[in-house]
Amino acid sequence: MILCAGEALIDMLPRESADGTATLAPTAGGAVFNTAIALGRLEVPTGFACALSDDMFGRQLRRTLADSNVDTTHCATVARPCTLAFVELIDGHARYAFYNAGTALKEMGPQELPSDLSAISALFLGGISLMDEPCGTALESLVDALPDSVPLMFDPNIRPSFIADAQAYRARFDRITARADIVKLSDEDLEWLTGTADPSDGVSQLIDRGVCLVCLTRGAAGVTAYTASGSLSVPAPQAHVVDTVGAGDTFNAGLLAGLHRAGHLARGALAAPDETALRDSLSLGVTAAAVVVSRAGANPPTLAELEG
Repeated sequence: MILCAGEALIDMLPRESADGTATLAPTAGGAVFNTAIALGRLEVPTGFACALSDDMFGRQLRRTLADSNVDTTHCATVARPCTLAFVELIDGHARYAFYNAGTALKEMGPQELPSDLSAISALFLGGISLMDEPCGTALESLVDALPDSVPLMFDPNIRPSFIADAQAYRARFDRITARADIVKLSDEDLEWLTGTADPSDGVSQLIDRGVCLVCLTRGAAGVTAYTASGSLSVPAPQAHVVDTVGAGDTFNAGLLAGLHRAGHLARGALAAPDETALRDSLSLGVTAAAVVVSRAGANPPTLAELEG
């Protein structure tokens, strides 16, 4: 089972009612949550780890996970309210205002996360949950508990306005990437985190730390994957973009699903990835992401949709 650990929240998405009135729709979301949903829909054994509220929104999150075949065994139920993210779409791109004080997510402690990770096949970590406290420290503790044989994928998914202490967060990024096997970033993420506008220099920093696979996503331009032996680019399929909510999260799921199916989601295999398996996995990621951007909100495709 691939365990996805990180934020689950409610996105308040802008919509229009039948009479044309502007309104907001409460939609289950969160970057790591979206990746878990996408993995479940791609029929990969998947679990999710995050404290979930016992309020109406927490129950909505739990139902959404179950409907996509995601195991919620590692989701503690707590009395704190659910995080809300109000979304503004500008030219199809999402901007967020987070309401997070005292919530199930923000106040999550290590006791609300699994202590035994021996039964999982891989850990996916990332998102805004690592940018706040105490939840960031709780989630980072999973990296310390990870068995040496289990691969780690990390997507920081940077939101600079959400980071109160940039120096502390960059130090956390350095600690996690020292253990990570796969790191996915955008060009903007890479520059903010490494301090260089030259992508090749930023990628080299990560490879030198021991990261096996660095994936730089570039929206409609596709993705370039870097390893110690070279790089591989895969174009994105053409898509009519409704909005970009959940695109990167769904790419993560496609990449992990492809590597899982090829038998290459293992630390030894990732150290020297097979080019065909890597290309196919990247292609699955960008293809799944292209479906998401053609729909409103984060609505990842099922395996049947991609194969149909």
